[in-house]
Amino acid sequence: MSSKRMVIGAAMLGLGAATPMVVRRGEAPWGGWSSSVVVTHVGAAASQVGAATSRSAVTPTTAGAPIQSGNPFNFPLDNGFPTLSDDAENTVNVLAHGTEPNGPPPTLKADDLTSFQLIAFNEMFEVAFFTDLLFNVTNRVPGFEVTGQNERQTLINALVAIQATEELHADNANAVLSNNKIAPIQPCKHQFPTTNLIDALNLAATFTGIVLGTLQDIQLHLAQDNAEDGPAVVPIIGSVVGNEGEQTGFFRNYIGKIPTGKPFLTRASRESAFSALNQMFVVNGSCPNSNTINLPVFLPLTVENTRIQPKDQLITFSVTVDKPSPPIGLSLVLINGQNVPIVEEVRDAVVKDGVATFQANFPYTEYVLDGLTIAALTKSAGSFTDAEAVANATIGGSGLIEVN
Repeated sequence: MSSKRMVIGAAMLGLGAATPMVVRRGEAPWGGWSSSVVVTHVGAAASQVGAATSRSAVTPTTAGAPIQSGNPFNFPLDNGFPTLSDDAENTVNVLAHGTEPNGPPPTLKADDLTSFQLIAFNEMFEVAFFTDLLFNVTNRVPGFEVTGQNERQTLINALVAIQATEELHADNANAVLSNNKIAPIQPCKHQFPTTNLIDALNLAATFTGIVLGTLQDIQLHLAQDNAEDGPAVVPIIGSVVGNEGEQTGFFRNYIGKIPTGKPFLTRASRESAFSALNQMFVVNGSCPNSNTINLPVFLPLTVENTRIQPKDQLITFSVTVDKPSPPIGLSLVLINGQNVPIVEEVRDAVVKDGVATFQANFPYTEYVLDGLTIAALTKSAGSFTDAEAVANATIGGSGLIEVN
């Protein structure tokens, strides 16, 4: 790896709702209870995520791109990633259409280094996700076929650029850690729950929405921590926000949605992103040093409804517990856009076979709850001023609701 430059990271996490899972016993609070947190989702093949399409004639650009798959997905890549030689990094730069920032490396405070550990952790997942998807589309894996040569090649070209971009994001985030004498985050084994292109693109749009929300939280921490180099890092992260916005618009357009989900995108906490990654995509026990990231993993909160429509309704949620009845005083909190979190009553809670199921109101009309809504089960009713305040009181999360 060549000498490293100034900061950045990026495409944070994704999460989802109502994906099959296996829950194993561990230690974590549900109200005053002890309950399980270690979750692996049962994804069919090692398929996954997507990109977009164009009608113009295109030329292949896959030369030098790592094209590999696995269930679970394992590192290193064919090009050596996460350890890139100078020659390999130069190839990645060409495929990504640019380089990492080349200014002096920043000196950051401990809290901001936690943010960069999260960025690196997420980026490792993103590299795995898009590498595997590129394999599926390139090799015409059933469910990932694209008819029309120009459309197919445009999709492949986009995935090559996105995959390479995520390698640079991960590499640079780890370089920031190394320059601050923090051990780089090593890749886990990953698995993915989708078995066809459209579902993969839906998932990609959702987890990229989480990325965009979490980068907001990271910028806020940088501003609050008053580190000497913090202000110089903020605009670089802002440039990644733009890159991720380009990606998610691409994904949404491919699956028939309008490119923009909301006028002010939903904010997400670092805690919700870290929880989602561990719950949805990481093979249990496969991470060499993710335990050094000072962020909690919540109990998984599953949204049981699918294809939620833009209307007022009750939504059903579930969470794993180890008591025969739920504690009192819990609330379901909805985070959407840049608005004050919405607190809803937990209704009709029932515990059966170690799983608590309950309902909560989804007030679509009053708050125009389009785009991404993040749901959290909290130990109180607040009041909550923002996503971070919700995270501090969260027991179960994050349930993801996508409308439009």
